[in-house]
Amino acid sequence: MKKKLTEMAVSKIAPEAGRRLEVFDTLTPGLALRVTERGKKSWSVMYRVAGRGAGGNRGTLRRMTLGAYPLIDLKAARERARAAIDLADRGDDPADKRKDEMRQKGERVFEVICARFIELHAKAHTVKWRDTERLLDTYAVPAWRGRPIDQIDRAAAHELLDDIALEHGTGAAREVRKHITKLFNWAVDRGLLAASPVAGMRRPELGYTPRERVLSMDELRAVWAAAGKMGYPFGPMVRLLILTAQRRAEVANLERGWLLPDQQAFEVPASHYKTDRPQVVPLSAPALAVVEGLPKWNSGDFMLSTTAGKRPVSGFSKAKARLDKLSEVEGWTLHDLRRSAATHMARLGVAQEHIERVLGHAIEGVAGTYNRYSYLPEKRAALDAWGQEWN
Repeated sequence: MKKKLTEMAVSKIAPEAGRRLEVFDTLTPGLALRVTERGKKSWSVMYRVAGRGAGGNRGTLRRMTLGAYPLIDLKAARERARAAIDLADRGDDPADKRKDEMRQKGERVFEVICARFIELHAKAHTVKWRDTERLLDTYAVPAWRGRPIDQIDRAAAHELLDDIALEHGTGAAREVRKHITKLFNWAVDRGLLAASPVAGMRRPELGYTPRERVLSMDELRAVWAAAGKMGYPFGPMVRLLILTAQRRAEVANLERGWLLPDQQAFEVPASHYKTDRPQVVPLSAPALAVVEGLPKWNSGDFMLSTTAGKRPVSGFSKAKARLDKLSEVEGWTLHDLRRSAATHMARLGVAQEHIERVLGHAIEGVAGTYNRYSYLPEKRAALDAWGQEWN
């Protein structure tokens, strides 16, 4: 089927039972919109590479996926299709170029560079390299997992250190700053970065006072409503922070493989959790509704993402500023949502021991080490009681 596509037409194309639709755009030769039986829409482009066929003719017809709709709108799809066809006209296969770009990006994501830094620098020049590895894996990798190192800017570094200072104290923030400074300098020396995002950054101030900010129910409801106005991905992320009382990194890095459908819960692997132990988080009815409403991507597992699931959501500072403006709630951080949820669960009569289990605080002894499902009914009851406030 060929059709002059418009944004309105694309949004209104409905699925058909028993077959997959494919609509080609008459204004951009080769651009196609696929619609599955379930209504999932995605873009692709058909092309032939110049000089790849017999006698120097064009090669066989090829297809390259451009991305999912509505993450990629019609305008962006046309631009990508034209760029791909232009490359093919010049004798370059756009799919090969994409593979090279993806390989380079994969080699430059933060966790890969971090592992190389530990192996090539820390182990060779630092007696206590395991401390460096532990600090980076505990604090920096969960926050910047999947992000190319050259996309980590000064604001992201400040945000990480501020969060560490608020939750763990200025001493921990200073230690992390020291190690990420070495890592970024090492990356600059190897041409992976033009400049370190923490160059010249002052050390976190001494005399840090732990935060005690607890949002009232009226304030939380204002934040909840503002999150609804923000839409995906930050809106659902903020609502899950309120409903689950988990840390930002654990919610922002949520992967589809963490879901436990039979338990109506998700399990944060030990490698992603601060205590190095898995954390099972029951989903109350409103939390489950949020999770079930998240998109399913073709090429990535991250459920909260601006890159079709390939990398977890980032850009929290800008999102928080917008949330503040929409909610008109002042003087709070995303981490305060965790403390606020715990405080209100106590108000509802939830036992402190059960709240500690919900928060995932380290539990000593055999039960804390071996039983991932320890106190699961109590955690579920606590979060269900809290979830009733949001029905």
